[in-house]
Amino acid sequence: MDTTSYDKLALFYDLLMQGIDYEAWVSYVEELIGHFQGSTQSVADLACGTGNSTIPWSKRGYSTIGIDLSAEMLEIARRKSAVQGYAIEFQQGDLRSFELADQVDLAVCFQDGFNYILDSKDLAAAFQSVFNNLHQEGFFIFDLNYLPRLMPEKDEIYTAEEEEYALTWRTRYMEKEQLWEIKITGKIIGDGEDEHFSETHREKIYESEDVWLLLTELGFTVLGTYQAFTFSPPHEGTPRVVYVAQKSIPEK
Repeated sequence: MDTTSYDKLALFYDLLMQGIDYEAWVSYVEELIGHFQGSTQSVADLACGTGNSTIPWSKRGYSTIGIDLSAEMLEIARRKSAVQGYAIEFQQGDLRSFELADQVDLAVCFQDGFNYILDSKDLAAAFQSVFNNLHQEGFFIFDLNYLPRLMPEKDEIYTAEEEEYALTWRTRYMEKEQLWEIKITGKIIGDGEDEHFSETHREKIYESEDVWLLLTELGFTVLGTYQAFTFSPPHEGTPRVVYVAQKSIPEK
C-alpha cells in the first residue's frame, strides 16, 4: 500500500463519491449493532478519505477518529470537520499497523477500503490491527466489493467533465489475479496552463469464505454477512458484501 494512488485525486475524491449516502451507512450500522443487542460510544472510521464517512458519526454524538494513509485526504478531512464545527481526530496510519491511543467500541470501513489491500497476509495484518484496537466485545463492520461474476469481458471507459476539471477512468477485471484495475486520467483546467495527472488503482477481490476464516482465526466471531443495507444474506450476484464481526471474549 502507498499514498500515491490518491495523492492527486484527493481534490476530486468528493466529486467521484458524491452519490454515496454516508448518513445511510451510519444508520445501517446502527441497525446492525442494535440487531445484535450491542452498544457503542466510540468509533474508528478506517480508510476515512476526506472525512465524509467520519463526520456523520460525530454528528450523532459518537467519539470519533478517522484513519487514512493519505496525508492529502486527511488535510481535506480536517478542514472540512473544522468548518462544520466537529472536533474529530484524524490520524495518518496504515491499516496493517495502526495504533490508537485508546481502544474503541466499533471499527468501520465503508466503500471497499479493504479491497485496496492486495495480499491476504496484509489483509490478515489489517484485521489484527483492528482486533488490537477494539474493546472486548467491540464490533468490526466493513464491506468488500465482490465483482467477478459481474465484470464485463471488455474494458469499460467512463468520463466526467465540468468547467474546472475533466476525468476519464478505464476499468478492467484481471480474472487470474482477481484484481479490479481502475486507471484514472484527469486535468485541472486553470486560467493558464492545465495540470494533468494519471493514477492507477487496484482492488483485490476476496472470497467470502477466506475472509470469514481470517477473521475467526484472529479471534473474531463472525455474526453475519449481508447484502449492503439489508439483513439478507449475500448471493452470487451480490456486488458488495457487508461483514459483521465481534471481538470475542477470551475463554478462561
